[in-house]
Amino acid sequence: MRTQLIRKLGVPLLAGSMALSFSAAATEGLYSVEALLDADVFDSNGEEIGEVEDILLSDDMSIHSVIIETGAVLGLGGREVVGERGSFTVTVEQNGDSEAFDDIDYAVHMEATQDEVKELPEYDEGWWNQTRESLSQAWENTKDISESAWENTKAATSSAWHNVREGAEQIGDNVEEATDNN
Repeated sequence: MRTQLIRKLGVPLLAGSMALSFSAAATEGLYSVEALLDADVFDSNGEEIGEVEDILLSDDMSIHSVIIETGAVLGLGGREVVGERGSFTVTVEQNGDSEAFDDIDYAVHMEATQDEVKELPEYDEGWWNQTRESLSQAWENTKDISESAWENTKAATSSAWHNVREGAEQIGDNVEEATDNN
């Protein structure tokens, strides 16, 4: 009886919670990549400088960079630059009075002036290959350091255990000698 009651109540409760979660406005820390693409990009002075053309993810699926199309007029003549994580923030803006999740617009705010944005690296095959190699090398270095730290920890633990064992044996010998002398 109890199982049947749980089954009967469980489905409507689950469906109701799903409906609530899908109709909620943008949750802090949760962003739609689809809505972030083509978002307007502003410099540190609040001037619009372009839009998000692409989003690059790292191995852990976190945002590594945004590709910003700057200087384009009617989609022509623009330049694609790389804004790395930490050089921008994303703000959420509601469209009108609606709080539906599909009425959300994003804006990307760079921590750079227009002149500084012009100095950002251009998104091209050379940048891609260099960045991929740098990230791969950083991962290899991290693995090497981690392996070395693990080996050092194992050696130190083994040495400490050896010293404790020898100390315990010495104490045992001293106790045995003291009892034999009494």
